[in-house]
Amino acid sequence: MGVMEALKFFVAFTLRLFFLLTPFFALSSFLAMTSNEESREEKRRLAVSVTVSATVVCISIFLFGNWIMAIFGITVAAFRAGSGLLLMLSAVSLVYGTAQKKLEPGVKLQDLATVPLAVPITAGPATLGALMVSGMDTNGWVLKSLCVAGIICGTAAVGVMLYFSDLIEDVLGKSKIAILSKVTGLILSAIAAQMLVAGVRELFYSP
Repeated sequence: MGVMEALKFFVAFTLRLFFLLTPFFALSSFLAMTSNEESREEKRRLAVSVTVSATVVCISIFLFGNWIMAIFGITVAAFRAGSGLLLMLSAVSLVYGTAQKKLEPGVKLQDLATVPLAVPITAGPATLGALMVSGMDTNGWVLKSLCVAGIICGTAAVGVMLYFSDLIEDVLGKSKIAILSKVTGLILSAIAAQMLVAGVRELFYSP
């Protein structure tokens, strides 16, 4: 693989992952859950924790998902179709909007870092399913290394949004963030349709 091909693959994978992570949904959820927290430093510390947790989970699923599939005897086609269906449901919920939960009384802000902000809000079941399929479809250490780098960059981009969530909210406002979340949902629906159709085709028409 040439340098330009590798760069093209890396950029395409990173952009795809960025939208799979539903960044504006994660941002709106982060803002809702931290709305009662006055300390900006505490919010930014939480953003870093969420980013690290999501990165570790995504890389683990990408690298070791095939072992999980082998243990349960699930075919790639079945998992691709199932992940596509979950991703489509996530896209529908983004387009039509869902109410964001606020921080419950007595719950510490840092307790939200891994669950629910990292998983399942940032890296949801559909996202992890898509990563697992990508891990099985990617052969060779070069491509896998590029994908891992893409995961790090993608989650880092979402992390930057969470880190500067207050500034983004001041500039865009909640209404524009909601609109961008719906646009993300439309892009996800296209990715989901592609995964679902490919999975169903493999299930019923593969020799």
